[in-house]
Amino acid sequence: MDFINHYKIVENNGEYTLIIYLDRIQSEFADEFGKVDNNKKTKFYESIKDYINSQFEGLKITACKVMLGGMLIASISLLNSNDVSAATNNYKVTTGDTLWKISKQFGTTVDEIKTLNNLRSDMIYVNQTLIIPTSTTASTHKVISGDTLYKIAKTYNTTVSNIKNINNLTSDTIYVGQILKISGDSTATTVPSSYKVSKGDTLWGISNRYNIPVNTIKSINNLTSDTIYVGQILALDNTFTAPTPSPEKPSVTIISHKVQSGENIWTISIKYGIPQTELMEVNGFNENTQLSIGQYIKVPVHKIPVKETVSAKHGEYLDWWSEAQYVFPIEKVAKVTDFHTGKIFYIKRTIGANHADCEPLTASDTAIAKGVWNGFSWVTRPVIVEVNGRKLAASMSFKPHSIQVITDNNFEGHFDIHFANSTRHKDGEIDENHQENIKVAAGISGV
Repeated sequence: MDFINHYKIVENNGEYTLIIYLDRIQSEFADEFGKVDNNKKTKFYESIKDYINSQFEGLKITACKVMLGGMLIASISLLNSNDVSAATNNYKVTTGDTLWKISKQFGTTVDEIKTLNNLRSDMIYVNQTLIIPTSTTASTHKVISGDTLYKIAKTYNTTVSNIKNINNLTSDTIYVGQILKISGDSTATTVPSSYKVSKGDTLWGISNRYNIPVNTIKSINNLTSDTIYVGQILALDNTFTAPTPSPEKPSVTIISHKVQSGENIWTISIKYGIPQTELMEVNGFNENTQLSIGQYIKVPVHKIPVKETVSAKHGEYLDWWSEAQYVFPIEKVAKVTDFHTGKIFYIKRTIGANHADCEPLTASDTAIAKGVWNGFSWVTRPVIVEVNGRKLAASMSFKPHSIQVITDNNFEGHFDIHFANSTRHKDGEIDENHQENIKVAAGISGV
């Protein structure tokens, strides 16, 4: 059989498998193999068997695999003379077919079909006959950043030497984008419970590698799009529980601000959404400090990470002192939703240090809030305060008192909104009624 390039014998518990590698000039033969009739295939198998009997007399060879490069084109069992099979099927393309759809139908990959049919693109046409690799055909792996032969071998439950042999590799060096064949006798991919996304990964590629539908991966991981990112941990089955990441903590950075004409400590603190006392403290100022044009001062800028909420109805449970007062600073307009009735009105934080002192934005907003509280009242209610798209759990009373900034809203004074751990102005103590309402709005206490 002069078309044999070389062969290899693999021993397993006293039985042997012969792997025959065809000469590469026989590529035309391999391309046409799926199209020939069963008579010709049978003759081919018989010639292989005759070759085995003449060359390996006395050796218990129970199976033979015929390879062209890294592609398995036939698998022959020698335990039963009638048990011979090609590792390919023929398929006639019909309307609506795509390579992806066909690959899923036959449990293979687009790359394998393209390789077997010498396709240079994904274009196919109706009535085209394609050679389709079956489950015994070698699969392929596209090398991504961070891959090693050892890592790939573990993924596909095979060995480094096996991968090197079928890909004619003389070293362990591989490169990103390289297509490696994984031998048909070792492709039982062990599906891990989770997968860490690497550079170049796509949901389709991961789906193809582990034979898990894209929609299944999206469903398990609550993904609403096909977008994934490097380092992301994807669950591949429902038994995997991702480790709970350490919650990101609020952070502060100090920037430099050049004093402009007309600015003072108060206006600069409002501009950056921080308490005036904090700005004074970081710069060592006091109530008598005068700023000069062109002077550089230090300004703390707070980053407050978004926290998960119990549901879309609930708000973030933010500590007033380290979080909420920076998300909802003085001069900020917010949308308020009464937690129990769903009534909506708009407000503005005008002053306040221990908690947020606020006023209705317009007379119409005052009327809506009065309808919720049945007039002006010190009664506290759970509310959701929405600022820049963030929903914050809070508690509010609606009794006008003390300083008023907005003059045309039919509300003479301001009202109080409390957040987690905020306190009263009169005594610096926590109001338990407000705190319980905040927990209701956050979903961490009964409604």
